[in-house]
Amino acid sequence: MSERSWKDKVVGWREAGLSYGQIVEKCYEIGKKVSKSQVYRILHKTFDTRRPYTPSTIVDKRMIKPIFDYIFESYMEDSQKKVSDLVKEIRDEFGESLSRSVVKKIRKEQCLEKGGVRYGHSVRLANRPPRLSFCDHHLGLGTMFVNHCFTDESMVQSGVRRRFVYVLKGDNSRRVKPRFKHPPSLMIWGGISWEGATPLVILRRGVTVDGGMYQKMIHKAYLKWAEKKYGGNVILVQDNARCHISQSTRAYFEREEIEVLNMVRKYQD
Repeated sequence: MSERSWKDKVVGWREAGLSYGQIVEKCYEIGKKVSKSQVYRILHKTFDTRRPYTPSTIVDKRMIKPIFDYIFESYMEDSQKKVSDLVKEIRDEFGESLSRSVVKKIRKEQCLEKGGVRYGHSVRLANRPPRLSFCDHHLGLGTMFVNHCFTDESMVQSGVRRRFVYVLKGDNSRRVKPRFKHPPSLMIWGGISWEGATPLVILRRGVTVDGGMYQKMIHKAYLKWAEKKYGGNVILVQDNARCHISQSTRAYFEREEIEVLNMVRKYQD
């Protein structure tokens, strides 16, 4: 039995009206050898309440709460806010000069915990229902996707890449940030499958991906890979971008005998 649980029992027995002697006997029954004085200390243990942190460097004490609220709201808006930026903003907004360590202590007092950034991709709101429908449909069919290649292109750009965020305990959703890891305005196309990833196609800024360009990408990066990995027996999964479903692209797929499955589609029951 854990330390906490048996002591909780002691409190419960006392609330039920048992004497110290009877509680000692109850403790013996559960394998805990205690004296009456130990029972007394368990029942009358006091807990020190920590005084709230009030920085002495804040000259105008009326500004303590507004500054605390300002720091909290700043991290609610931007969980990767730099302490140096907050120091400058507080000086401009409240006329108080705080050190970086004081701002960090205020942040800790506000129960804002340090956590590592999690990176992830987000699906646009308009695309979520049809993609969910797609997943539900194939889950119902029992599709294992062992011979499917999921492909897409994405524009990436540079941005903030700090390692940590400061969020309230348990607020894991605010730890997720978009991941920018390449120079500005690069478009990257690629695919993933049971047998691994396709070669990547990187397009510089200013290149328009129309039907013709998309077909060149498929010819360059997909066909040889599909033949090598699957012997050509693979299904190309793509969304309904205009260049993916144009008339010329569909004709190209037919000529090359490429089997295609469009991912964003509403399925009927």
